[in-house]
Amino acid sequence: MTLSTYPEKSISYLYEVGVHGGIRRAADVLGINPSVVSRQLSQLERTLQLPLLGKRGRNAILTEAGKLLAEDFALTTQRRKQLERQLQDMRYMRGGSVTIRIGQGMVEEVIKHVVSEFSVAYPCVFVNIQSGDMQSTLTLLGKGEVDMAVSFGPAGPLGLKCNSFRRGPICAIVRPDHPVARMKAVSATELAHHRLIVMSENFGLQRYLNAIFKQEGLILSPAFSCNLFASAIALSLAGQGISFMTQQSIPSVLQHEDLVAVPVDHRIARESQCHLLHSSDHRMTPAASHLWRLLNSYFASSSQV
Repeated sequence: MTLSTYPEKSISYLYEVGVHGGIRRAADVLGINPSVVSRQLSQLERTLQLPLLGKRGRNAILTEAGKLLAEDFALTTQRRKQLERQLQDMRYMRGGSVTIRIGQGMVEEVIKHVVSEFSVAYPCVFVNIQSGDMQSTLTLLGKGEVDMAVSFGPAGPLGLKCNSFRRGPICAIVRPDHPVARMKAVSATELAHHRLIVMSENFGLQRYLNAIFKQEGLILSPAFSCNLFASAIALSLAGQGISFMTQQSIPSVLQHEDLVAVPVDHRIARESQCHLLHSSDHRMTPAASHLWRLLNSYFASSSQV
């Protein structure tokens, strides 16, 4: 078998095992059954007649042969992504492209106050806007698949360029006829007596809520869990419970008086932060650098309001 005929899918599984330190963890990231990964890697070892995996405690580690294959896969993948970006630049006008990842609760705000201004300065640049939870965002930044990100959570991650800005307070979002709507602020103890709507664990907002309840010695027992802020808001609108967000995240809903935002009375909620992130290893184009400056300027000014 020549290098050009090596099974790329199996080598990609090997790479993920090396990154995540185990077949089961790699399978979770890939969204497949661990037995599929194990079977593919065993077949690859038989084909190459070389051991590719070893053990260190409970973690799987790559042998020297495994490391060579994984490193080659990583370099090849990086070169292909660079080629894809260059071809995309040709496809979407001559101005190039910028990819930005925005936390779900901040998409409307960033588009209105930052992206609109950016498009005036760079009308020929294709802007790829993505959204999702904080953990997925960090993974994509680490892989160099996005230029920058706007995220929300308790702490800026290590290994990335991170500028943090005050975002609080986190608010309880309820209908006007909900008992909490009449309060100036609501404590975690009071919240524990109501039906709560939370986000999945990968969301920065949920990490804040978990920290608040833990600090108060309370058990967080939600009635609903969502992976879309739109679902959480829809549940609150339907009178199904209390969702959570910063007030800046849902201005259009609040303006129509369909919902009320009541600040959560806790230091963690008041001091919540958003983060502007990009990889220190990722070289930004002039257009991306301009967008980065606009984001920093906007969040710096809005955090002082």
